[in-house]
Amino acid sequence: MRDSRKLSLLLSFYGDDFTGTAATAEALTVSGVPTLVFVEPPTVSFLQDRFPKLQAVGVAGMSRSLPTEALEATLEPIFQRMKRYRAPLFLYKVCSTFDSSPELGSIGRAIEIGKKVFSPRFIPILPAAPRFGRYTVFGHHFVALGGDVLRLDRHPSLSLHPATPMRESDLRRHLAKQTTLKSDLISILTLEKGKKQVGERVQDALDHRVPLVFFDSLLNRHLKTACSVIWGYTEKGKTLFVAGSQELGYGLAEEWKRLDLLDRTAMPGSGLKGRKAEQVLVVSGSCASVTGKQIEWAAVHGFEEIGIHPERLFEHEGHEAELQSIATAAVSALRRGTSVVIHSAVGPEDPRIFRTKEKAESLGLGSQAIIDGLGRALGSLARTILSRSGVRRLVLVGGDVSGVVSHALGIIALQVVKPVGIAAPLCFAYSSRAEFNGLQVALKGGQVGEYDYFTAVRSRRMPDFERVVLGDHRKSED
Repeated sequence: MRDSRKLSLLLSFYGDDFTGTAATAEALTVSGVPTLVFVEPPTVSFLQDRFPKLQAVGVAGMSRSLPTEALEATLEPIFQRMKRYRAPLFLYKVCSTFDSSPELGSIGRAIEIGKKVFSPRFIPILPAAPRFGRYTVFGHHFVALGGDVLRLDRHPSLSLHPATPMRESDLRRHLAKQTTLKSDLISILTLEKGKKQVGERVQDALDHRVPLVFFDSLLNRHLKTACSVIWGYTEKGKTLFVAGSQELGYGLAEEWKRLDLLDRTAMPGSGLKGRKAEQVLVVSGSCASVTGKQIEWAAVHGFEEIGIHPERLFEHEGHEAELQSIATAAVSALRRGTSVVIHSAVGPEDPRIFRTKEKAESLGLGSQAIIDGLGRALGSLARTILSRSGVRRLVLVGGDVSGVVSHALGIIALQVVKPVGIAAPLCFAYSSRAEFNGLQVALKGGQVGEYDYFTAVRSRRMPDFERVVLGDHRKSED
């Protein structure tokens, strides 16, 4: 195998869901960092041969929706393989709302695995995303909703999430239910004093052998200061493991620019104007209130709305016939020139959510079975509809199911090309299925985007795939 030190990577990262991974790639790309996201970690030689100018490489995962007992078998092999890239920093990207529980998507367990694999001096944790309306102040987490900023445990959707309800706003207390590792906090007051004082507080935690250090962040300057300090703790020949939001991409890029570490010749011509989409297919597996408003907006702005009944996924008869009926209706609308949004819920009060939970519970099934079943159904629908309609622009909604749908389309890598607001960009997909290679895909988390997000995706201009592609995507991995 070739010497991995020839890679010019500054960062490797793993996202605990597909939408968040795309958001991280967006933060890096718009900051001038050549970035690609893969579904499986590529080999070092593959990156050297096909994408030698990459400076950040990510892997889109689904650990956010995995039971805790499955995390080690899933994450440790991925972490071990990505450790070979020898990037100075490895980011375990978590949702900026810190969605997790001791039983599902445990961030604490993922951190323990990262500590075991990378053996870092300490693990910085920075979940805030100020640009996106996610703030940590004195260790408590807050989320913007409309014109309000709500404490995490008082958010109408997040506090009642069907899989990972967030009933604690103190992130250190929340994480303590998932790991016995002790944590310290760099508060907003210390961050206001500047980089030197932040560094002293980190050193104090190191002196007292505290392995986890949370960072508050209210404003972009706090994020920038924290990232500068974190980068200062990277060591040659070692990889520092960090857990945090997608916006570390912005803060780290600022530090790399200051240190003149970015390759400014590596970015493709993404400034090309390109063309709008005639139609867009939206496939939503989210029950978030923001997504519900977006579906309602789309329905009165030219989209045909088609509901799927997820409670019927567990029925032996009629399930396939219903999916075929939905696919036929969607293809018919798209061929007429009408965009389509397929959804499993419109907001957190949709009765389909409760019917699905009751049906699953009656069969002794948990939330993971619902996610898997819904993902497979939506993946089958997306594959059939795209193949039959020829539509080339797709929006996948919901971090829990987007990964399953992406696998159904044979997607092996994503390249961010056009932002659409914040944290839900349009990407080009690299697919193992020729018909979907170069597909334009937006991955949107449930709580992400303005109400007109779907119409905004439809109107964005995208250049030709071959004119902006990074490296040589046509060769298969060795």
